[in-house]
Amino acid sequence: MRAFVLTAEYGSGHTIAARGIEDALRYKGIEFSSLDVVKAGGIVEKLSSWAFEVMMRRGHLAWRLFYYNPIPSSKPVRKIYEFVFKDKFMEPLRNFKPDVIISTHFLTSLIGLIYKTKFKTKVYTVVTDFVAHPLWVWDGTDGYFVALEDTAQDLINYGVDRERIHTTGIPLRRTFWENGDKEFFRDKLGYPRDHTVILFSAGSYDSVPIQPIIMGLKGIDKIFIVVLSGKRKEAYEKYKSLLKDAKLEGVVYPFVDFVPDIMRASDVFITKAGGVSVAESLAVGLPCIFIRSMPGQEEGNARVVEKYGAGINAHTPEKALKVLLEILKNRERLQLMSENAKKIGKPTSSLDIVEIISQEFGERRG
Repeated sequence: MRAFVLTAEYGSGHTIAARGIEDALRYKGIEFSSLDVVKAGGIVEKLSSWAFEVMMRRGHLAWRLFYYNPIPSSKPVRKIYEFVFKDKFMEPLRNFKPDVIISTHFLTSLIGLIYKTKFKTKVYTVVTDFVAHPLWVWDGTDGYFVALEDTAQDLINYGVDRERIHTTGIPLRRTFWENGDKEFFRDKLGYPRDHTVILFSAGSYDSVPIQPIIMGLKGIDKIFIVVLSGKRKEAYEKYKSLLKDAKLEGVVYPFVDFVPDIMRASDVFITKAGGVSVAESLAVGLPCIFIRSMPGQEEGNARVVEKYGAGINAHTPEKALKVLLEILKNRERLQLMSENAKKIGKPTSSLDIVEIISQEFGERRG
């Protein structure tokens, strides 16, 4: 079996999910190739990716109008998408001749399906949020992989047959496949064992308002603050100064690749509800407090996780601080949230996805 992984860097989640699929294909010894259509594309892809980043930071209202508007997923607009992408990115697919195409973005699913009209292949779509937008659904898709039954029900409501939907979880990188002891990771990273470790994510572009929450923790004993400051150097310097001025124990990281270890060493995570980061948190049993999530898919992610008791959708920094202070006084509640997270977390999702595709390919060949 030869597999081609298609993704698109609209935010980081789709490409991280693709890396999880690649890890599983590599582990299984399956020949594969990959393509990020934003990096490989032209002005249309670059501009649309830039526009998405702007909406993530400052354009929540614009994104809300897009997400909940039926026009972008209507048949006439789908025809426009098909026209724009009808001749794009076909050459790398033709050269590789994949037996299966695995897509982690709805537009790359369309690209795979355009290729399928000319060449024999199967196209699988990986939904990278806990809720599904109608644009994830394209006629001709051979299978869908989703986070939970809640996500599956969204697809069923859009007309997808249940037998084509696999509830595997959102694909995670190999570093999440096996859990380790929290104390081991605290020792590895130099965090105190006897403190509550509070993890904050400022987002890639410092768009999540975590500063008021951190300031509100001033003077509280036995806490250790960890800040993921993202890609901006000025954000890294800002949070380092903030911890120093507030006299809080902790550490600030720029964009780093050992986040799985940090998550395993932490007790609670304050973040926005990006689909992949939420899936990673659940896989290691890390409860979340969500703030400033984007309308649409991120608010949907937060709503689903809160439903299962693995997180709290606080919306604002003020409410998040209040919730966090309550949790710090109630270790039993924090432990229950962690257990609930593990119940719906799926650390081996990438392996499960590749195994299902391999079995279906083997059955077809047989």
